Amino acid sequence: MMSEAEARLPRPPGVIRRALAAHPVVVDVFIVVWFVLGSLFGILLDLLSAADWGNRGDPESWFGVPWYLEWPLWPLTVIRVAVVAVALFFRRRYPLTGLIVIVLVMFGEQGMQGLANGVALLFLVYAVPVYRSVSAGWLGYGIAVLGSVLQFALDARRAEEQLLGGGTTGVLSAEAGIVRSPTEFFGVSLLTALWLLAILMLGINLGNRRRYLEAVIDRAHQLARERHQLAQLAVAEERSRIAREMHDIVAHSVSVMIALSEGAARAAEAAPAAAADAMHRSAETGRTALGEMRRLLGALHSPEDRAELVPQPGVQELPELVQSFTSAGLRVSLTVSGEASGDRGQELAVYRVVQEGLTNVLRYAGTGARATVEVARYPDRTSVEVRDYGRAAGSVRPVVGVGSGRGLAGLSERARVFGGHIESGPVTEAGGGGWRLWAVLPVSAAARIPHASQPAERESPRELQEKTE
Repeated sequence: MMSEAEARLPRPPGVIRRALAAHPVVVDVFIVVWFVLGSLFGILLDLLSAADWGNRGDPESWFGVPWYLEWPLWPLTVIRVAVVAVALFFRRRYPLTGLIVIVLVMFGEQGMQGLANGVALLFLVYAVPVYRSVSAGWLGYGIAVLGSVLQFALDARRAEEQLLGGGTTGVLSAEAGIVRSPTEFFGVSLLTALWLLAILMLGINLGNRRRYLEAVIDRAHQLARERHQLAQLAVAEERSRIAREMHDIVAHSVSVMIALSEGAARAAEAAPAAAADAMHRSAETGRTALGEMRRLLGALHSPEDRAELVPQPGVQELPELVQSFTSAGLRVSLTVSGEASGDRGQELAVYRVVQEGLTNVLRYAGTGARATVEVARYPDRTSVEVRDYGRAAGSVRPVVGVGSGRGLAGLSERARVFGGHIESGPVTEAGGGGWRLWAVLPVSAAARIPHASQPAERESPRELQEKTE
């Protein structure tokens, strides 16, 4: 798998932001610790305020404590601080639930400790659109505003009974005594809603940016994976192509060399000159096969080891191919009609079809067998038929047991690449016997050229077989 540096994949911007994103637990613990310290500081301020009132001459409240810190209420205050701390710690996973929890625990007398709870509420209002969605953010905003307004309403009812600074349940205010009239209630509620709206907008903006960057980065990683997969598929396809080419080269050359060698062995005593000529032809066939394999395998080496570049064989090289099989002992006739389409890839496929077909004739029908090769080229396709008529009477036993079964499979794959198809099978005795290989290879639309005259349409092997039956 390629590394991130090799793929040049994007990363989230900002060194500090990436460091914080890489250690979310540390950031959460840091926020919770400062919240607890802020809560303790608020409680300390309440205690100092109570002591100050005692210094002013009130003997009943000398070094007294706020009532929410008295027994049995102080355990509830501890639980409140712990619940808010847990909500802050898990705000990434459960931001909306944490927001609802904080809104609920902020009801009631809190004193100066309510400032820390108010900051915690702001953190959760910000966290909902960042870690969830915009719609969830607006829902959380509505819950926060509704909770704050209800708190202010309760403060207004207690305003006459509380001392100045004795209760702070609002998000913005540290004392409930400021909510003493409908005008103040409306003003504080509006200011709180606007402040929460500003935090919400910040969260929505950063949340959308976060999701956009995640989508872009994820898409970049996905494209890198797809590129890697396509590269692997290209390598596999190239290996398959090389395997097909190697099969065609080796199967043809080895079959011809075996046939020539067997003929030379039989003629060694009766006709030494013919045997020597057969061996020379066998050696030439081997050298040609080695040359083709070197050029084919040259693509697997480094650029410094450049292989000799030669044109791929096509229809024009079919006479030489047929001549090599004729020298091996087959009686082959070749017929080519129509004009070249200009599609070199298709012409290579035609050459390989004829090569595989004649190789199979030599391998299974043996020397002396009669075969016909017909290539009909049309503007939109090329039809290839390789046909033999069975073993010749009194011929030597054909070469068997050397086939790998990949020849016809490779031809089918070649035809599939061009959108064509291959048919092969025995011919009935009424049709002359033997074996027929027939292929139709469409011409690439980009390679089609107009032709003045084309050969007449030929019937497919299936139609011929139906007529003979």
